[in-house]
Amino acid sequence: MDWRLCLVLLLTALTCVVRGQDDQMPPKMISTFNNEYYYPRDSILTEATINCKAQNGQIKYVWKRNGVVVPNSQFVSIDGSTGTLKFVKMQNADYGTYQCFATNDYGTSLSKPFKVKESRLGSFPAGDPEEVRCKEFEHCKIQCRDKPTCLPDSQCRVEWKIGEGTKTNVEINKRVGVDGNGDLHFLWTNTNDWNKLQYRCGVWQEQRKMLVVGSETTLRIEASTSVPEREPISVYKENGKAMYGGKGVLRCMFSGYPAPDVEWISPTKEVIKDTNDKYAISDFGRVLTILQAEPEYEGFYICKGKGKVESGPQRVFFNVTSAPILTGVNQMRDEIVPVGKKATFYCKAESLPNEEPPTFPIWKKNGVDLVIDGGKYIISENSKVLQVTDVQKGSDTGAYQCMSENSEGVLLKEAILKVIDPITIRERPLGSYKIVPGDVLNLAVVADTDPSLALQYKWIFTDRQGNEKEIESNEYWKISWPNNNNLTIDVRQVTDPGVVFSLTGDYKLKIYHNYDQKIINVTIETDIITTVAPQSPIVQQANLNFIIYIAVAVAFLIIVIIVVFCLVRRNQGGVYSVDKKEVAAGHDPEKELLEHGFQDLSRADDDRIPNYPVYDYEDEKNIIDDDDDSLGEYEGDLELNKFNEDGSFIGLYANKKDKKTPKSESDV
Repeated sequence: MDWRLCLVLLLTALTCVVRGQDDQMPPKMISTFNNEYYYPRDSILTEATINCKAQNGQIKYVWKRNGVVVPNSQFVSIDGSTGTLKFVKMQNADYGTYQCFATNDYGTSLSKPFKVKESRLGSFPAGDPEEVRCKEFEHCKIQCRDKPTCLPDSQCRVEWKIGEGTKTNVEINKRVGVDGNGDLHFLWTNTNDWNKLQYRCGVWQEQRKMLVVGSETTLRIEASTSVPEREPISVYKENGKAMYGGKGVLRCMFSGYPAPDVEWISPTKEVIKDTNDKYAISDFGRVLTILQAEPEYEGFYICKGKGKVESGPQRVFFNVTSAPILTGVNQMRDEIVPVGKKATFYCKAESLPNEEPPTFPIWKKNGVDLVIDGGKYIISENSKVLQVTDVQKGSDTGAYQCMSENSEGVLLKEAILKVIDPITIRERPLGSYKIVPGDVLNLAVVADTDPSLALQYKWIFTDRQGNEKEIESNEYWKISWPNNNNLTIDVRQVTDPGVVFSLTGDYKLKIYHNYDQKIINVTIETDIITTVAPQSPIVQQANLNFIIYIAVAVAFLIIVIIVVFCLVRRNQGGVYSVDKKEVAAGHDPEKELLEHGFQDLSRADDDRIPNYPVYDYEDEKNIIDDDDDSLGEYEGDLELNKFNEDGSFIGLYANKKDKKTPKSESDV
């Protein structure tokens, strides 16, 4: 079969297994929700959709408002298959606390409850204009009186207008600003601020795209005869508050002539710069924004007005708050537990420092309050720990929720409990066996578990010395593939008692998956008595292979050295030196050459000279063909005493030596 087809089939099978597991799980909510949603009343809405989404299988969605199921209506649309809640036109009855319920055959998952509120903008009451008198170069404030309700705050802002209509805004700059209450501040005034036109406070609601104006004020400026320098003076400051992870704002405003700068100092005594991702400074230094509130950012911040002189420090407090949060590890963690075991859930809800403590957790299953009686459910540690005892596959599988609240909000966390079939051993080997050379022992195991999970097997061997290791197939151990559930000990070809003894010990099979395991122990013994220290068969095989590799390498190296030596010796040039041999035999080669007429021959150790005789190839016809004839050049019969013991020829030198030597002496 083509390997590509095999790969496709394998991936398809794995996908089916994963989907099968998901289909057997209770739902798990994956959508996140705001604490509050704002929509205007009696208006046609185009972007008023809230989505609820959960995972695991085929899911049906239900929305509840104030604990009652929300039906489809002319102005509210519910899609039970996708979880979509859509408002077409808000009526007064449509505002309230909403919650999404996602249900399949194995349980129900909940969203956290959230509020749907009315997006509002009121109006200024009718009234007569007021007059405000200020001195030139001094601070002056115009109050936004009777400011109407505007919700939500994030969609509202104050805009000051001057003159008739709503198109002319008061310019906001370093000298002129608006505080958190909406009041207009002139940090120092000049006569141009009095142009006989009325100042009016306006409130803009972004979601409704609506502006209302009111609080008409006439400003009169008393001219100054001199231009004094005025030190910075705090005229407004505002504490800040933010939810954990959200944005928070602090405000400080200083009067003075000229208008002072504003410096911010953190609780850790560091001067804050508008150059990082932690803070943002805006409104000409008068607003400090903490971009992502963390508990450690809580504390007193310092603001200072800085001109030619510096103002006294002003303290503003930043409060980081939150609904209850879970602390510690393993909080509301999904559990997959075999039948008959115990499941434990932890919901250790705490408030942030300096906040009111949360309520004790309330436990639910599939959105319904648990009845804590009869021993099935056990709560402890002020209801922060829930135990589900003796779990059963049908009745206890589901989604479990814990709820706790404080002054800032509600915590709802949930965890899934899936009850599975335990690992069951259908066939297993005996507890002990004895082996001798020639045996084959098969340790076979048959086990099964929940259909959504796959079993794994691991064989472990502990020898007589207590050394433990995982078993791998080798000469004596054979593990079945691919399941590894059978182990064969094969000593049919073994005659060495030490090998058999090395296979004796404790065998352990671990049958497991992520959520359960079983152990089978088997002892292997032998009646063979051996004095040889047993070794692991794997180690023996490894040592034998290592020795063979070393021996082959050494032999190869020796052969290479011999071949190289022979080649070097063969290629060495030069002539055989006769002089040393002759002198050692008591002869004088120089003198004898002169006496016997070999003067035309060069010495063996002489360099070639110009008069060196050249060989004439025409003389080849005079060469004697066989070895015997060639020896005949030396006076006929071959006499062995004319050769040295190393085979060098001494010829007539031997006769000459005999003539000089007395007959009474022995030949040397």
